[in-house]
Amino acid sequence: MIMIGCWSFNAYADDTIQHAAKEFASAIQNPKELQDLIGDDGLIVIRNFVTGGFGTRGRDIRYSLQKRDVPLDGSFPVKGEIPVLLSLLFAESAKKGLDAEFLTVQAKSNLCFFSKRSQKCSQFPTTNDAINSIAEAISDIKLGTVSIVHLSSDEFLYTEGEAIDGLPVGGFAVFSMRQGRYRLVALLDLR
Repeated sequence: MIMIGCWSFNAYADDTIQHAAKEFASAIQNPKELQDLIGDDGLIVIRNFVTGGFGTRGRDIRYSLQKRDVPLDGSFPVKGEIPVLLSLLFAESAKKGLDAEFLTVQAKSNLCFFSKRSQKCSQFPTTNDAINSIAEAISDIKLGTVSIVHLSSDEFLYTEGEAIDGLPVGGFAVFSMRQGRYRLVALLDLR
């Protein structure tokens, strides 16, 4: 058994989506736990101003971090600008942590982002491809405050975002089955 915060789990039974979502909710409140959710492939961090702004609101960013380089405070720096903050991307989860209630929905089509098991899925999609995939996944779905969107048998989105005029806006975390459990592979801050 492994203890995290005030709850425990069996390390051999941690492959469920609900379990991964609860671990992530806990890590939002306690960012030092975030590294434990990331696999050997590291983490991709994306911030994109999908609703426009033409550079006046900040610049679009995309970078990769190795697991050991993920900030322990949940703040992902952007040189000369406000950092990407885990607690702001997922504000409801930051407030409620393990008490957050998830609405679980199925994406309208079988999508995937980073799966290495399917040839039709990109290992490292472009930012535009990732945004378009999220838009497709959440279109025509009523999302809850905190939602889990099943993408494929190996991937899911954890989001507090929404679709506005067909564009995904908000915080999105992409999880993929890696090393026998769901791992956080990307954080997207879409504004």
